[in-house]
Amino acid sequence: MTQPGIAADDRRKHLDYIQAVVTRMSAASSTAKGWLLPVVTATYGFALTKKAFAIALLGIAAVLLFSLLDANYLRQEKAYRRLYDAVARGTKTIPSFSLNPADAEDAGPVATTFGAKVRRGLARWFPGADVWLSWSIAPFYGGLAVIGLITLVVAR
Repeated sequence: MTQPGIAADDRRKHLDYIQAVVTRMSAASSTAKGWLLPVVTATYGFALTKKAFAIALLGIAAVLLFSLLDANYLRQEKAYRRLYDAVARGTKTIPSFSLNPADAEDAGPVATTFGAKVRRGLARWFPGADVWLSWSIAPFYGGLAVIGLITLVVAR
């Protein structure tokens, strides 16, 4: 089902815009990993050399911070892929040239209780398990965290 009144060229251009956002998200995720490696190498190496427990903790904190950043990039990338899919299939009415991934989402229930509002607010900041357990997050950051914990024990 195609959206009425939208030219094929406009749809292709819209898809190009969305794909450009996905590409930038992917590049940012890769850059985050690239920045983390020297930070972790330096902190863990210094912690082992000088038996500095606090520096090992700093390295683990960097892993946690970068993993949150990267997981949020992946969550956003997935949202933009859903938007891309909705525009490509024409199954939903998406405003022309919209780059808002919420336009592709189904409206969920309105949060009425305090607990539901808190959960919805936290969901905006912290990705779900599907993101954390993805092949690009869990093995990479999990491995660095385990190395950090080993460093922490040895540096004591």
